[in-house]
Amino acid sequence: SAQAALFCTPGAVSAMRQFQRLVDEIRKWMPFTPSEQVTILGIRYDASDELAREEFLEDFRSRFLLTYRSGLEPPLQLTGGGSTASDSGWGCMLRVMQMMLAQSFTDLTLGRRWRFNESEDLRAGSDYLQIASCFLDVPEAPFSLHRLVEAGQTLLGKAPSTWFGPTSAAQAAEHLFAKLAEEATSSSSSSAPAFLKGVGCAAFLDGPIYKADVFERFDSGCSAVLLFVCRRLGLDYVNLEEYREGLESCFQLPEFQGMASGNSTSSAHFFVATHGDSLLFLDPHRTQPALRSEEDVRQASGLRPERPLPLPWSSLNPSVCLAFLVRSKQEFESLCAKLCQGARERVFEVLERQINYANLEEVDVGEDDDMVLLN
Repeated sequence: SAQAALFCTPGAVSAMRQFQRLVDEIRKWMPFTPSEQVTILGIRYDASDELAREEFLEDFRSRFLLTYRSGLEPPLQLTGGGSTASDSGWGCMLRVMQMMLAQSFTDLTLGRRWRFNESEDLRAGSDYLQIASCFLDVPEAPFSLHRLVEAGQTLLGKAPSTWFGPTSAAQAAEHLFAKLAEEATSSSSSSAPAFLKGVGCAAFLDGPIYKADVFERFDSGCSAVLLFVCRRLGLDYVNLEEYREGLESCFQLPEFQGMASGNSTSSAHFFVATHGDSLLFLDPHRTQPALRSEEDVRQASGLRPERPLPLPWSSLNPSVCLAFLVRSKQEFESLCAKLCQGARERVFEVLERQINYANLEEVDVGEDDDMVLLN
């Protein structure tokens, strides 16, 4: 009908997106208290109980919050001249990727039951500060914004100040892991903390998980492998009837390290928990002074979120990247079996190896990052 056609015009769609973005921003500032079962990175809490709720909040506040930064030194050189000393407005997915990496490193070095303790974790040489040092806003840091941007430029031709989606962020991170492995086997000195030695990464950009790729990492000497599984689970919105149950059950798995995605209209978020009809996330959209040293982390009293922020499942962006950490071939085999069970088999596909079809044109999956990011 003419009325239906009116609501499908580009102008109407744009107005609806802007309205949804406003709703999502307002939701961030509304008081939120978990009041039912909540699952965060493999652990369940009954948040209707006050003690359990406080335990959940302590767990959530122990995650790393990494946000936009200003005063980057050196500034990022822009294509065509000029420079920028901040990633505000475009670097949100790279900050989400940093948070997902930080969570994985925390699980690897401190364990899932670790909780932040200022007197212990901010002392010089602590594991916490070693993890934080990976994300300092200096080119020497292994997973700094500078290095992620450089990787995006090298791999995908993404100019500095260009936004990333989940897939391209995963590609950039995988590239940096490969560079760290090269440094470890060469005579060049590495600035990476010792715990990163032996950590590999496998990014699956087009859906299937190829077991041979992960086995290859372990065979080459890795003691742990971080998996990034990138999927697009709908057009403008996630097909919740098809995928919600499988996605939601991932938050129950001990190997799960969080999900990079965003809301349906604007920005990237790091999702770590589920609660009723919502996901709970950490938000990188706050600009703070650049972190140049461990002392800056100490002065900030750590890199911690104040509270969980909810996003309805119905507002989840269909482009997602899910992270899993495995410490052996046996753990990986076990994870693959879990991902092929029940509702999760509608989200994941596990194959023995990638099939190389002859005489097919190479497909660039790096630009299949069609999150609608207005920032």
